[in-house]
Amino acid sequence: MNKTIDTENLLLKVKSHEHRIGIMENLLRDAKQVLTLEEAALFMGISKSSLYKMDGAYYPEKPVVPFIKATQDRVVLEIQRGCIRGCRFCQAGMVYRPTRERDVEKLKELATHMLRNTGHDEISLSSLSSSDYSHLPELVNYLIDSCPEKGVNISLPSLRIDAFSLDVMSKVQDIKKSSLTFAPEAGSQRMRNVINKGLTEEVILDGAGKAFEGGWNKVKLYFMLGLPTETEDDIKGIAHLAEKIAERYYEIPKDQRNGKCQITASSSFFIPKPFTPFQWAPMNTEREFLDKAAIVKAEVRAQLNQKSIRYIYHEADISLLEGFLARGDRKCAEVIEKAYRKGAIFDAWSEYFRKDAWEEAFAETGIDVSFYACRERSTDEILPWDFLDIGVTKKFLIREWERAQKETVTPNCKMQCSGCGAKSFGGGVCYENQN
Repeated sequence: MNKTIDTENLLLKVKSHEHRIGIMENLLRDAKQVLTLEEAALFMGISKSSLYKMDGAYYPEKPVVPFIKATQDRVVLEIQRGCIRGCRFCQAGMVYRPTRERDVEKLKELATHMLRNTGHDEISLSSLSSSDYSHLPELVNYLIDSCPEKGVNISLPSLRIDAFSLDVMSKVQDIKKSSLTFAPEAGSQRMRNVINKGLTEEVILDGAGKAFEGGWNKVKLYFMLGLPTETEDDIKGIAHLAEKIAERYYEIPKDQRNGKCQITASSSFFIPKPFTPFQWAPMNTEREFLDKAAIVKAEVRAQLNQKSIRYIYHEADISLLEGFLARGDRKCAEVIEKAYRKGAIFDAWSEYFRKDAWEEAFAETGIDVSFYACRERSTDEILPWDFLDIGVTKKFLIREWERAQKETVTPNCKMQCSGCGAKSFGGGVCYENQN
């Protein structure tokens, strides 16, 4: 790609940021934990770059194929960028606004070229919410018609479980070996309204019923514990929803079932993320997380179909560390360096997680993990990432934080514009169906 760079202008921009960064470093040497509004104003105005017209965007038709077997050993085809849903815990859904679709004819062309150029035997349609891609039926049917003769499998992540999705998956998956994944995120409808999941219990049970009738008998359910405003009834709702799905399976006549029902309910622990409506929320302590997981486990054992339900949960200590890293500022760098020098290297792999190294690093630096992870912020506090402009306004995030506490659902972007600020980028879903 032949592009000229205005070096002089680029250097001026870099120097302006260096000046601001230098002032910030001086301020952070002070004992203050948070900045004042006047101090923070020095760093405002760094905006993200956003590609809002996907049709002419470059996409690698000849990706590098490694000599060794890779984890993602397949062609990855991005069908759209962004998400219309507005889940209040989801950082990607906010940061990558507005939703922008790729042209379906271009995607067909890319799929053909990439499969031919790489020799891969699988293609995955990538996006944050594939079911919301408006030309998904056309694209999937094209791949189904053109790929089987070449022995190519089709992977369809991020699908809602509806009649179309089940029909497609029955054509591209081995039903007896595969499982279906639902992500209710919360056990009760009240809690799903708080997080703006936009998914009702009726829809979940209807999708599960259709899947069971189509021959599936294995279901994975993803939940979060420790969400804002969560009550014990919400926590127990995880077990109750799993039980209702199991009951739906056993409503099918025995001679029409595909063996025993297997439901795996998995819960991670809620971690507040920057640039989301929940960035002000407190995170639970490690003890609180484990106590809540124990409540779910006990409630699962109390269900009639407990033998069909398996419950697992994420490590609470690692989640707390993730919470510290998610909302930390520059002062946290010293902790990270000390932990590294004490042997914390491959901590994302649970078998290599060095909890002792991190505890020593926190103790030696005098930094309190709970200040960053477990403290609720006020909406007028200046946050470490406030100097970055992602397009979605802080005013919108505050409004969504307040709506969450009122258990009010915000419609998705295709139903109604919520005025998040992403329209300023000049493209995507914000301008669909407009003259």
